[in-house]
Amino acid sequence: MTLSSSVSKLAKILLALAIILAVLQAVLIYVGFSFTSDHARKVLLEQLEVLTDREAAIDGEVRITVSMLPELLVGRIRIKNSEAYDEPDFITLAEAKVKIALLPLLTGNIHVTNLVADRARIGLIEQKGGGNNWSFDHLLKRVEPAHETDGKVAPDTKTTSRITIERIKLTDSNVQYRDQGDGLVINKHFAELVVDLEDAAEPQAQVVGSLQDYPYTIGFESDSLKKLSLGEPWKISGSGTIAGREAILDASIRLSGQDIEGQINANVKDIDLGQLLAHAGIITDEDAAARELQIDVRSEGANARDLVRHAKVELHLKQGYWRWQALLKDETRELSFNAAALRTSWTQPVELNLDGALFEQPVRLELTTNRLSEFFDDIGKLDIDLSAHVAGSDINLKGNLDLPVKKKKFQLDIVLKGHDLEKLNRILNTELPPFNNYYFKGKLSANKRGFVVKAEDATIGNTHFKTAIVIDTSSLKPFWTINLESSQLQIKDFEFPDLEAEKPDGKKLSTTSQKARADSEEQPGHRLLQTVDNPKMHFDLNLKVDKVLAGETALGASSLRLKLRDKKLIMDDADLGVPGGRIRSSAAFATDADGVKGVFKLEIDEFDYGAVARYFNFNSREGGVVSARIDLELAGKDFSRLFDHATGKLDVALWPRNTQTQIFDVWATSLFLIILPEIKKREDTINCFVALMDLEDGVMTEDFFGIDTKKVWMHGNIQVDFKQEHLQLSLYPRSKKARLFAVQTPIRAEGNFNDIGLTTNPVDLTVAYLSFITSPLHVPARRVLGDKVPEDASERCEKLFDRDFVKKLKEKIEQEEQKEIDEWLDSD
Repeated sequence: MTLSSSVSKLAKILLALAIILAVLQAVLIYVGFSFTSDHARKVLLEQLEVLTDREAAIDGEVRITVSMLPELLVGRIRIKNSEAYDEPDFITLAEAKVKIALLPLLTGNIHVTNLVADRARIGLIEQKGGGNNWSFDHLLKRVEPAHETDGKVAPDTKTTSRITIERIKLTDSNVQYRDQGDGLVINKHFAELVVDLEDAAEPQAQVVGSLQDYPYTIGFESDSLKKLSLGEPWKISGSGTIAGREAILDASIRLSGQDIEGQINANVKDIDLGQLLAHAGIITDEDAAARELQIDVRSEGANARDLVRHAKVELHLKQGYWRWQALLKDETRELSFNAAALRTSWTQPVELNLDGALFEQPVRLELTTNRLSEFFDDIGKLDIDLSAHVAGSDINLKGNLDLPVKKKKFQLDIVLKGHDLEKLNRILNTELPPFNNYYFKGKLSANKRGFVVKAEDATIGNTHFKTAIVIDTSSLKPFWTINLESSQLQIKDFEFPDLEAEKPDGKKLSTTSQKARADSEEQPGHRLLQTVDNPKMHFDLNLKVDKVLAGETALGASSLRLKLRDKKLIMDDADLGVPGGRIRSSAAFATDADGVKGVFKLEIDEFDYGAVARYFNFNSREGGVVSARIDLELAGKDFSRLFDHATGKLDVALWPRNTQTQIFDVWATSLFLIILPEIKKREDTINCFVALMDLEDGVMTEDFFGIDTKKVWMHGNIQVDFKQEHLQLSLYPRSKKARLFAVQTPIRAEGNFNDIGLTTNPVDLTVAYLSFITSPLHVPARRVLGDKVPEDASERCEKLFDRDFVKKLKEKIEQEEQKEIDEWLDSD
């Protein structure tokens, strides 16, 4: 046989073998056949027991499918616990499919290319004494170092396993952790868990499941598992999505003997904080989110219990918000923050810190609440220890709150202090006054209807109150019932900066400064109109004070009832004791499309107003007595223009002492400062002043107007138009020493409220003389004061303060004058 024929024959044989192998491969791949095997069951059980170091059982059949990758279908595999545990099974698999590489079998090794198990159940048990059922120390023995042979490194074959696994896939699996010591039970479900060990140097895994109903898919890569057995840090990195949000995880685990040290870092983008709070059972239906959530967890321990209890957790939120809808109007409110941090551990309270802003006001929060372990149970109450700085106020709350928050049931100790209470109005959606230097320490409780606030000692400045506030939130607008009691109230403690009067210098105020002040006073009137027209809250305020102080001066007891409703403001039975008498007042106002309408009544009974002068730090000798009877119907576009359509009576009597300057910076005192120098020119002093004024649709005229000085008695005419803000005054002095027809130059003043000045008239002397004869209001001093003209007619002013007396006096004077005229005519 020639060489060429031999080669040809060998080629034909090889070709035939190749065809046979190809046909065999096709049969194995596409045709295949399967059979049950008890021998395979026995071998598989032996290998499972070697691998797990535990007793195993296979309750179902073992079926082998022959192919290029033989497949084992195994029904119900059980890895048992030892007798030390009350649960019989450690791991159960309802069904498992195992694909095995064919060639390694020829060498006596088992190489599992794919292991798929369905409905795996893994029960992790921590014993009371500290042992557990999941230790696999036999698999984590240190790898012996390679040994040298003739200078060459040769592997140590003692560590070679007969079983290697390339890929594991678990579907619909549950893991339960149970601590027999404290009864803690944690259940975790995985929809899918895939572990890829093809590259032993970089194992990979993928987990699909849900956390608190949030679906997640995370892929992991790690260092070689050998690092665990060598006691080196084993690093894991993962990325994926949680509830559709991008998530990145990094972890590091190190084994040191029986101890485990671990660190986990997770970063999740675009977090829905509202859903997290709802799943935690704290509060529901909230619109809250953060751009980024960073979670850092560190722990160490010999078992799972130690790892959980020694865990230290930090959460950092970046660029977030919390939005909610205002109750009284269509307004979305937002608490924004750039950073928030939460720190806790299993047995320590949760601590939250937040720096943010609300309505452009800075907000700082420090909250301490329940231990982390409590949030994994059915927590019913939330412990509250909150310190907050909000819009210039410091707030501290301590107590407990029933969960979820929408139950609105809690009882807290509250401390509130600050320097401008009004800044909280927009935040609390209320109408608080601009009180300064306030302090409140008491109890805050809540139920389904609203809130109750109580304090035995609340302070504003040096004024102390016993406070009880009930806030009913069951209706559309909150209803506040406020009861305040004080043994001593200092008026200085309730000064509002915008309303403080300037210290006068006794000179005429400039038009510019008065106009600027008028403009600034317009704003509070309009603001009060808006408040009454559509208040954010309704309230009943009841105030009782044993003693009112104006600076160093004690006034007396006081009481007040104030009510605010939609379009209504009512003041009932306001009563204040003052030196020499009392001040009583009541008022009611209602708003409509045209502005404000209301009624106002005031009675001042011999009030020594020197206390007011001293209160404003004026000349300590300044003082006097004032009485008033005012009964008016008011109307105007806002509360600063109520006299525009006023109708009624305004009676005032004044007995001044050492009068030198103004007390109140209004147009009336500007007028007074003009008259006063004219009186001083005559080297005279005022004894008393009486004005009985009538108002009709915003125009005020005198029924009687008189001023008594040491030397003269002055009657006058006055007309004030409040709509036009214009005033006219004429005063006709009458010398007390003259018997008849003693005439002095009249004093005239005219102008608008911002610019009142003296006026002159060449014929004033003639007019004064004629009016002296013909007008019943311009009568000689002897007829008003009697035949004997006293130097001080203060007692007579008290009588003139009686309208009935003045009416009778006018009638008498008219009769006497008519009689004189008749006698004069008859004499001709």
